[in-house]
Amino acid sequence: MAALATATTMRLTLLAATLCCTAALHIHAPVRAPRRALRAVRMADDDDDDRIGAGGKGGHAVGAQPEMSEEEKALQMKVMTHQKSAARLGMAEDARSLVAYSTGYAVLSTLSSAVEGYPSGSLVSFGTDAQGLPVFCFSSMSGHTKDLNAGNTQAALTVTAKGFEGAADGRVTLIGDVKPCDDGEVEARGLREIFKAKHPGAFWADFGDFTFYRMHALKAVNFVGGFARAANPKPEAYLEAEVDPIQAFAAPVMGHMNADHAESTVAMCMHYIGLDQLDAAQLVQMDRLGLTVQCERLGQTFKMRLPFPRAAEDRKDVKTLIVEMTKAAMGDPKVQEWAEAKEKEAEAQAA
Repeated sequence: MAALATATTMRLTLLAATLCCTAALHIHAPVRAPRRALRAVRMADDDDDDRIGAGGKGGHAVGAQPEMSEEEKALQMKVMTHQKSAARLGMAEDARSLVAYSTGYAVLSTLSSAVEGYPSGSLVSFGTDAQGLPVFCFSSMSGHTKDLNAGNTQAALTVTAKGFEGAADGRVTLIGDVKPCDDGEVEARGLREIFKAKHPGAFWADFGDFTFYRMHALKAVNFVGGFARAANPKPEAYLEAEVDPIQAFAAPVMGHMNADHAESTVAMCMHYIGLDQLDAAQLVQMDRLGLTVQCERLGQTFKMRLPFPRAAEDRKDVKTLIVEMTKAAMGDPKVQEWAEAKEKEAEAQAA
C-alpha cells in the first residue's frame, strides 16, 4: 500500500511539473493517466432544484426524486454553500462578453411588414461596436431589411453562446432600435471594419445593394447564463461593461485540460468544491474569475463553478493559477485516496 501511494504521488507530481514547464498550457510530452471517456449529456430541467448542480436557489418543483441519506444531504448543503459564494462575472459583464465572443450570427426579430401585427425572425450576421451594440450589413432584398425600412425600427437580437446546445447554455437578447447608417456614419464609426473583423469573408459587404445598419438605442437586455442564472442588466450597465479578456483564449486552454489533465479537474472539484464520487469533470467555460465545470456524478450531469483564488490577469497567469490549484488539490488526503483507487482500478484493468 505504501509503495502504491508513493507511486500515485509521484505520478501526480509529474503532472504538476509538466504543467509548470509548458508555455501557455501546451504540453509536448504529457504524462497521461487512465481516464474514462466523457459522455456528452445535457443537463436536465430540474437544475433549479436545491440540489447539487441546481444553483442552490430552488425554483422548479421536482417530483419523484430519491430520498437522500443524511451524509448526502450534508455534502449537498456544503456544495451549495460554496456555489452561492463562488466568484462569477457580474451579469452585465457576462452578457457583454457572451455577445462579443459569440459566432457573430444571431436571430433578429422585427415587426413584419408582410403580415401585419406579427413578428418575423431572421438569422443574420453581426459585429459589435465599442459599446457592444450590434452592427449589421443587410441586403435590400431581405425581409428584415424591408421590415426596418417600413418604419418599424423596433427589433430584438437573440445571441447564443458559442457552442450553444440547450437550456444550460447562455444567451442574450438585446432589444432596441435598429436603423440604417449613412456613409458618413459608416466612415466615422468604422462600421465596415467592425463588421469585417468579425466576418473576414464578407466580401459582399462592399456590394452596392448592401447597407449598414446598427442598433442606435438599446432599450433592454435579457440575459440567461444557464439554469438558475438570469437577469435583466440595465442598458447603461451593459454599455459600460468591459469584455472579459480571458475568454479570448479559453477554448484552447480548456481543450488541453480536458484532453490531457481531466483528472486534475476532478481533483480540484473534490478539494475546492467538496464533491466526491465524481465519474468525470470537464471544463466548459473560463473567465478571469474562474472556471465552469461540467461534472458527472452518480448518474447525473450538472455544472459547477470553480473560482480562481484571485482574478486572472492574462494567459500566463491562468496557467499559474491552475498549477497552483492542482498542487493544492494533490495535498488533500481525500484526493490521495481517490488517486490510489484510480491506480488500483487501472492495474486491475491491465492485469
